[in-house]
Amino acid sequence: MPYRVEEGAIESAKYRAKMAVREVAHPVENLPRKVQWRWATAVAAVAVLIVGVVGFATLYERVKKPSPMEELIAQMKSTPDEILRDLAVDEFYYDEDMNSL
Repeated sequence: MPYRVEEGAIESAKYRAKMAVREVAHPVENLPRKVQWRWATAVAAVAVLIVGVVGFATLYERVKKPSPMEELIAQMKSTPDEILRDLAVDEFYYDEDMNSL
């Protein structure tokens, strides 16, 4: 032979050709697996995004402190009407005393 061929190269080439013919005759369905991985990755990314947004919102609500006016409004809503009437009457009574000379 005029060419130097390593031992086993011919058998290896035959095997590769045989596998290539088999692949063409009966293709392995790798495409759906790739599509499944893409879908799985997309779904996982969306889930992480949703969990992150919800987690950030709850953390923000815990950290956010109400302003003094919001606290006053919340206290006034929870105060019984009798106490509010007494406070209003006292304010009116003391207001006259303060403005009179």
